[in-house]
Amino acid sequence: MKTAILFSGQGAQYVNMGIDFIESIPSLKKSVEVYSQLLDLDILSALRDETKINDTRYTQPLMVVVEMLIHDYLISLGLKVDGYSGFSLGEFSALYAAGFYSAEDILKIIDMRAKLMQEASNNYPGSMAAILGLADDIVEDICKKVSNLDEFVVPANYNSDGQLVISGSKEAVLKAAELAKSSGARRAMILNVSGAFHSPYMNEAGNSLRLYAEDFKVNEPKHVLYANTTGKPLSKADVIDEIYEQISNPVYFKQTIKQMVQDGFERFIEVGPGQVLTGLVKKISPESSVYSVSKFEDIKNIEEILKWY
Repeated sequence: MKTAILFSGQGAQYVNMGIDFIESIPSLKKSVEVYSQLLDLDILSALRDETKINDTRYTQPLMVVVEMLIHDYLISLGLKVDGYSGFSLGEFSALYAAGFYSAEDILKIIDMRAKLMQEASNNYPGSMAAILGLADDIVEDICKKVSNLDEFVVPANYNSDGQLVISGSKEAVLKAAELAKSSGARRAMILNVSGAFHSPYMNEAGNSLRLYAEDFKVNEPKHVLYANTTGKPLSKADVIDEIYEQISNPVYFKQTIKQMVQDGFERFIEVGPGQVLTGLVKKISPESSVYSVSKFEDIKNIEEILKWY
């Protein structure tokens, strides 16, 4: 049975996330001390700070740190992983876990991504909305209908059948949400986010991040990683393009999981705060075995898997 780890994305964060792992495992506390110096950030303090934990500038590096720590601990317990993927921000944790980057380099890259995306959000205020209960093609058509030269909205996250998140200017997103409701959507919810992520508003951030990332060494991966922008395995040669493109293009999560299942993955373990991806995988592939490790006590969820090794 092939096992994959999926890393949570931004929006799943919560105050004190990862603290129980850090306080329970001395080696993780040492790692946090190293990462704090690297990021010039008191990670333990920030994880307890409700303002910082929900500020894009800090949320992104904090989430990647927590996901890296949990991943490394699971590997130390003997968990064997055959492949990885991550939702948006989580893809950077996956780039580390799959072996494309060292811990130090991926944290520098995600720290820059956070800065650039926060700047883009400030310069180009936008919005996002989750559309539930409509087919993808209907939502895509709605986005085209309400977009023009001045205002636009685009598909941002293909979460599961009947669940697509859209992103763009505030006015266009609001119009699209209203049109979705009148077209039969079960719900059309404006999301509490700081910007229009995975939309053209992030193009400048993507360009700058690409230039920054080009200075870091990309290693030959130890494991397969399925990319956000294609739903297919990512090659070393395409890593920089993926880092650049995923910031302003859709996350094809539904397509990714379907491809992984087709490729023989039967067991998925969500690593990181929350259980959003766990719920989505259950909808996309009900026959798959799904687990979640968000808190230290969740280790018991995968004890049966660890016993097999």
